[in-house]
Amino acid sequence: MKVAFLSTYPPEPCGIAEYTSFLVEEMSQEIPVTVFASSKASASNGKVNSIPCFEVKKVDYERLKNEIARHAPFDVIHIQHEYGIFGEGMDFLTFLKDLRNYTRKICITLHTPLHYSNKLRGYQTEMIERADAVFVHSALAEYELWQQGIDLRKVHMVPHGTYINRMRYRKDLLENFLGNGFTVRDSFIITIPGFIRWDKGITNLRTICERILEEFPDTKVLVAGNYQAEGKELQELHKAVAEVKKNFKQVWLSNGFLSRRNLLKVLASSDAILLAYQEWPGHMGVSGMLHLAMGSLKPILASRVPRLVEYTERVPELCFSREDFTGLMEALRYLRQNYEKIAKEVRLHLLPFVKKTSWAVTARRHLQIYEKLLNL
Repeated sequence: MKVAFLSTYPPEPCGIAEYTSFLVEEMSQEIPVTVFASSKASASNGKVNSIPCFEVKKVDYERLKNEIARHAPFDVIHIQHEYGIFGEGMDFLTFLKDLRNYTRKICITLHTPLHYSNKLRGYQTEMIERADAVFVHSALAEYELWQQGIDLRKVHMVPHGTYINRMRYRKDLLENFLGNGFTVRDSFIITIPGFIRWDKGITNLRTICERILEEFPDTKVLVAGNYQAEGKELQELHKAVAEVKKNFKQVWLSNGFLSRRNLLKVLASSDAILLAYQEWPGHMGVSGMLHLAMGSLKPILASRVPRLVEYTERVPELCFSREDFTGLMEALRYLRQNYEKIAKEVRLHLLPFVKKTSWAVTARRHLQIYEKLLNL
């Protein structure tokens, strides 16, 4: 089977790049894989053949088709779709039609499936019609597409893969990484991982830190991520982060994109993880950072938004409504007062799910679907 992916790819600082990297690393244990990658990706030639050949948000589809043609034909070309990468223009839909010349089957993973109320719903339908199979990561998205009239025989619900974090819990070693004399060994560590964006709750960071540190002064908050925004949103995020830097010495900010290893190190050393997400209207995706956090088997304080549903339905006692800071503090208070008991329960809740959604399992499921498509 000859398979290619179209995706961002490391070291591009992008969640989908990390997703594709985890997936093809496992899949390449079974078959060779080609990745037609974004321009900031590293070129490689081995079990995974990475070919940087397009610009994020400014894709030259003629150039991309020419590069694909050089390596064609393929059995499957699988596109990791996000509007922030490929936009919402007709040129992408035309590209999907032309792609038939180079592959037997076209698959698309919708990293941001859209609700019926979203203005791009019609565009999403046209995109799905041009593919042989569509992958989504949650039952919410699967049945939302069904409600929109999409034939579920074309839709495959394959959970987002989960990396099992086997790093050891060592706060003293974490201090060496954090640097600047930032001490954590006698503290309760709460990590806020992921990109610094509005939908990650960062514009509320000052209020969150204020409430947590006032009631629990033994806490250290680690904000582990890089800015991913532009225009007015970026200005607001810079302002929010500057206020936190000025007012709270117990908060550490990474000031840049953390490598996979360093992020896993931070998560492994944390006592709890905080995902105080907002949500864009009409979005039905799943959080890759949630899966990385769950793979560390730590208590997660999570807002009740669609992207976090896999956790909120399993551990509702640690969840709260978005921007409900009183609810957040109630969840944190409950966790702090019963930490050993809850940490054990969370681990027991998450471990079966983490194993069931491991990247090895996810890669095998992809290959099974490809084989079924090719045999139709």
